[in-house]
Amino acid sequence: MPDSTKKQIRELEIDAISYSKIGHHSKAESTIKKALELKPRSNHLNHELAKIHLRSKQYEKALEILLTLSNKTKNREILFKDIGLSYFGMGKLEKALEASDVSLSEKQDYVEALALKGKSLRELERYDEALVVLDKALSKDSKHRDALYQKGKVLYIIGENREALDLFNEVLDFRPRDTEVLAAKGMAHDQLGEFKDASDSLKRSLSVEDEVVYNDRGVALGRLGYNHKAIDSYRRALASNPKYAVCWFNLGKALFRVGDLNEALNAFKRSTELNPKNRSAWNNRGVTLRQLNKLEESLDCYDRAIKLRTDYSWAWHNKGYVLELLDRPREALECYETALEHKPDFLEHGVDEWDRLKKDTQKAIDRIEKVIGD
Repeated sequence: MPDSTKKQIRELEIDAISYSKIGHHSKAESTIKKALELKPRSNHLNHELAKIHLRSKQYEKALEILLTLSNKTKNREILFKDIGLSYFGMGKLEKALEASDVSLSEKQDYVEALALKGKSLRELERYDEALVVLDKALSKDSKHRDALYQKGKVLYIIGENREALDLFNEVLDFRPRDTEVLAAKGMAHDQLGEFKDASDSLKRSLSVEDEVVYNDRGVALGRLGYNHKAIDSYRRALASNPKYAVCWFNLGKALFRVGDLNEALNAFKRSTELNPKNRSAWNNRGVTLRQLNKLEESLDCYDRAIKLRTDYSWAWHNKGYVLELLDRPREALECYETALEHKPDFLEHGVDEWDRLKKDTQKAIDRIEKVIGD
């Protein structure tokens, strides 16, 4: 298959996932089907189509696809977890439990499957077994939101409301506006006769907005080119949690894309103040300063990024470009050459981005060598 076709498939897949995240499920389905037209026998793409059906609560359609993949896919633990989620959504709890066990037979410490099994056991009123499974999930990931929430729900059901509250509060420590958990916390307070706390929690569950949801929605909207809608979504997240560093970073990127450089700079500044270890935020802050012709200030940002990760190719390239603009060609050349020495992890930057950076950096090196040679 030509590289151009592979790239097209990947772009369609990412767009489909983004549409699904913002609730445009029919658009997500039609987009992933375009990818399947290019590669109709792809188990991976068919699995993604099933996941879109899962997100839109079309459980029967999801299950129909997933069952055809049961003997074809490599990541069977993920496949059978999704089969279990489909059965759970359909109310077929025993089937969901069986699927989670198959998933765990493939990967015994798979936390998502453990959480599903615990949830299924809770719905089947097998509370002691559910607690054992959820404890195992939390031993692997003590901050797993669903495992904490499900264990709290079990404890609430069996009357251990104080212990349930402790778990709900653990979730709210890192997701303070999780509306589902706030509602559950309110019910636990009510059972304990703590009526003011119950009222406060239930009111918050109805009035606040979950910043994680709106941040993720903003990322998806930005990916699809809806930058102004993404900005609105990030601002809604930040209205709920003004100290959400990642969201400030994402807001900065969206503002930069629409050309609002001063506001973008303010967002990147806030992000780096809240999380000084985010090298990408420092790099983007530097790029924004460069666009505003504040070259010396931008150099400091790139140095901060490089100090956090010495093989950060993008920061080396950007530093070289600013040094070139400042008529310091030999220093710029050193930066460009260093940028090419460090190929980034593909999970951090895609192949296309790296190829583009290499091309731009090599052009810059050739340009400077001509200047120095003259």
